[in-house]
Amino acid sequence: MEEGRPRSAAPTVWRRTVSLRDVPEAKPVEGLVRNTAMNNALSSAWDAYRRYRAAKAKSKLYRTARYLFLGFAAAYVFLLCYPQVLFAHQITYKNFTVYSREPLDQNVYALLDKVEATLAKSEINDNAVRPKIFLTNSQQLYSALSLYIGANSFGKGMAALANNNVFINTADVSKDLVFRKAPEFSSRSLSSVVSHEVTHLLVRQKFGYVKNLTMPAWKKEGYAEYVAGGSTVDFATGVQRWKANPNNDTGYQYFKYYMLVKYLLDTEKLSVEDLFNRDFDRPALEAKVLGSL
Repeated sequence: MEEGRPRSAAPTVWRRTVSLRDVPEAKPVEGLVRNTAMNNALSSAWDAYRRYRAAKAKSKLYRTARYLFLGFAAAYVFLLCYPQVLFAHQITYKNFTVYSREPLDQNVYALLDKVEATLAKSEINDNAVRPKIFLTNSQQLYSALSLYIGANSFGKGMAALANNNVFINTADVSKDLVFRKAPEFSSRSLSSVVSHEVTHLLVRQKFGYVKNLTMPAWKKEGYAEYVAGGSTVDFATGVQRWKANPNNDTGYQYFKYYMLVKYLLDTEKLSVEDLFNRDFDRPALEAKVLGSL
């Protein structure tokens, strides 16, 4: 530096102190978080609504199907109790009313006289029972009216329902015959079948609705066959089948029931009330009856 030359003034440096309060605050992501939460809530609500609509649709469909089923079941039971709407012709004779879809053969009166005489032999015959006999003359209609249970039988009495209806398979009144589709024993006396089915109504009348439902089948069916005068299976065939296969009564069941009841009433001299009210050792009884044949 040269002497005598005036010194220049030092430059002024301006300094600024920055306070944290002067820094603008950074905006947090809370707005983004809020939007995401709202979207999730809306999505969940929409999913819930869709599930609700689907469940409601299923529930409506289920209720509709249930109502249709219950309506059909009620109509079916009503038809079983009051099938007269399906039959255009009827006659009333003594205690019987006979319904048919075709004009009735005049031999129906003689047939009913035979049924009446058969039932009169029963200790529990009761004229207060007034059977309604429906001649279906159709395998399909008979099956429908017999609940498709034993649909290949000759006849069915609805003793389980609070009515006196008896449904009969295809029949020929003039020849006193009723038919079924079976490889053997495909026909039987119509009057005996009607007598058998009406006997079920007499048993219910005598011993009550509940007991009729709970008593052993061998007593009910055996006594109905006894009153009717025999079983579908002839005596020789029934005995042969029973002896050949005593532990499996397929093909001769009602014959065996008939023979058990016949033995108790004719050989043991029991009354009908004893038959239905007493308990029996069935295996011992079967062995005794089989041994007597």
